[in-house]
Amino acid sequence: MSIIDFARKNKRLFKPILVAKYFVINILTYIRCSKELKSANFDISGLNIFYFGKPVHSNLGDLAQGVCIRKWLKKHYPNYSVIEIETNSVVNTRFPIIKQLKKIIKDTDLFVFQSGYTTTDLGGFADLMHRKIVSLFPNNRKIMMPQTIFFQDKRNEKRTSEILNSDQNLLFLARDSVSYKKALEMFPDIRVMLFPDIVTTLIGKRTYNNEREGIIFCLRDDSEKYYSDIELESLIGKCSILSKKIERLDTTKKLSKDLLKETEKYINDEITNYSKYKVMVTDRYHGTILALAAGTPVIILKTTDHKVVTGADWFKGILDDYVYVASDLEEAYDLISKVYYENKKIKQFDYFESEYYDKLPMYIENE
Repeated sequence: MSIIDFARKNKRLFKPILVAKYFVINILTYIRCSKELKSANFDISGLNIFYFGKPVHSNLGDLAQGVCIRKWLKKHYPNYSVIEIETNSVVNTRFPIIKQLKKIIKDTDLFVFQSGYTTTDLGGFADLMHRKIVSLFPNNRKIMMPQTIFFQDKRNEKRTSEILNSDQNLLFLARDSVSYKKALEMFPDIRVMLFPDIVTTLIGKRTYNNEREGIIFCLRDDSEKYYSDIELESLIGKCSILSKKIERLDTTKKLSKDLLKETEKYINDEITNYSKYKVMVTDRYHGTILALAAGTPVIILKTTDHKVVTGADWFKGILDDYVYVASDLEEAYDLISKVYYENKKIKQFDYFESEYYDKLPMYIENE
């Protein structure tokens, strides 16, 4: 029995045990991040990049963004030292490392913020971290990697709008048309661009000659899920008529030290697994992208928000025969059948890196 389970059974102890638990987590995070900062290979008089919001959880899509951001930095800023900062070492803690950051950050340092669903109040503390860093360091050039934007509370939206819009050194990238429109509304005085998710730079980088068979489902199990488990299991059952080989998984994995230390290996293994199937069915945005990196056609299921469906717009005119958005589960089955029997393999070509990310440093410099 865990400490939390014990506390739940002893209601008077629940709150103090929970407080103690998070206090200990705060201390351990502070110690770990302080050590990382001290041992970081930064040059107090040289060129440094501070990468804020590095992913330390088990979502493979977010971790893939981290891998791609690091590769992009290494390719385009080879002479810079990169210092990675966790969100929870800056906010959501009693022991922030702000004092240490103030001592070492120079106005000439470049800031890069983690991509993803982080300009939001739906969960996590990334948006709070953005506001904190932008407020404390107004003179540094900053790049907000492609974001999905959504706020439930207009007060939170207003706070973010006021703080980020005041920073003339910030380039804000939105990763879908809905978020782009919202960014233009929230940040009228700074540069805003529509940009694909950085994980798209993995598309066109590899070729698989696997004999493909079966259907793979990459399905979420969180608040963004639109269809019920019963509905999804019914779809999977129907697909068993097409093939006996069916796999269901998610891009959220069990958190482990190996996952964080050997992230690129896990991502490569995931892509290789996808490459063994004739078709992917997913309501995960990065499930879509990683499948395309594997050369596997994708049927996209809608979610409770716009992220996945509007994200598919990036592939129009580029991968039209390989990416399909299903309006409902009946259409999803029809599309799965069509793609399964066509048995197409994606012709891989490197588009998103050359057309977007190789040009991004130029946009950053040309303020």
